[in-house]
Amino acid sequence: MKLSNEDLQKIAQVKAILENEYRLTNTHAQLARRVRTNESKLRKGFKLVNNKTINEYLIEIRIGKAKEMLETTDEPVKAVAVKVGYDVSNLVKQFKKTTGMPPLAWRKKHAGNKFPSILL
Repeated sequence: MKLSNEDLQKIAQVKAILENEYRLTNTHAQLARRVRTNESKLRKGFKLVNNKTINEYLIEIRIGKAKEMLETTDEPVKAVAVKVGYDVSNLVKQFKKTTGMPPLAWRKKHAGNKFPSILL
């Protein structure tokens, strides 16, 4: 598949949309319309450029944000799930699939990463 510079710019735009709006559910069709391209071309081009699908990339972003919140806040897992665009059961499922452990186990393992505010 040959991608033009315009195609590459559109793929970069979609990447930015996913990074900025990871809480929202955007379908491939909606993303394609927003960047004014063909849905099939967007899906194939995104995979070619990023070595992962649009959905895989979105999961990576959401789990990364969840890890960060679990390590740096005391918010309940349910609240973290909502903030990253999941319900709690989907967060637990994707989190385990990605990290090999449930969110609370991750929090316990990485609880030592917090710096006491007195030291900052």
